[in-house]
Amino acid sequence: MAAATVALLLTGILYADRSFAQIRDTTVVAGTNTPRGALWRAAVLPGWGQAYNRQYVKLPFVYAALGGLAATAVVLNDRYLLYRHAYQFKAFEEITPEGEPNPRQAYEADYLRLLDRLDLASLQSGAIRPTRNSLRRNRDLAILGIGVVYGLSILDAYVSAHLADFDISEDLTVSVYPATGGIRTTVRFSL
Repeated sequence: MAAATVALLLTGILYADRSFAQIRDTTVVAGTNTPRGALWRAAVLPGWGQAYNRQYVKLPFVYAALGGLAATAVVLNDRYLLYRHAYQFKAFEEITPEGEPNPRQAYEADYLRLLDRLDLASLQSGAIRPTRNSLRRNRDLAILGIGVVYGLSILDAYVSAHLADFDISEDLTVSVYPATGGIRTTVRFSL
């Protein structure tokens, strides 16, 4: 019985040591950031990759760009919807025969709001269409800009993590050591 207990204790100690070794081997040493970690963090939340790389000065730029583009997209979308509804109301009013109801009568309030905003008494549908198309295009470009800024922040975090341990000293030395009996060449640049 005592031999079985000792064997069980030794087995437990051996396996416990292996499990602790695995825990120690898989932990990341503080201060070492991996490019993959920065990439995934930046993809999950904008700016998290920059914070992971300890480049906190970039965070306001990332959030200002994303916030500005998002606010622009929201404002342009609201204006676009106003112009679209006013255009639909006026276009159907122009082509609907006398005595028949306008199929877009629900948009009359938007048409009147647009007239009030422009301080006009009346407006033709042909005058509304170019502005509506311009607002839609600019809204779509703002949404595309959000995607571009988001992608660039991911790329920045990834590249910065790769270059974190890059040697940036002013001593740029090149040494060439050819085979035995050859010429030894050393080039040194100091800035």
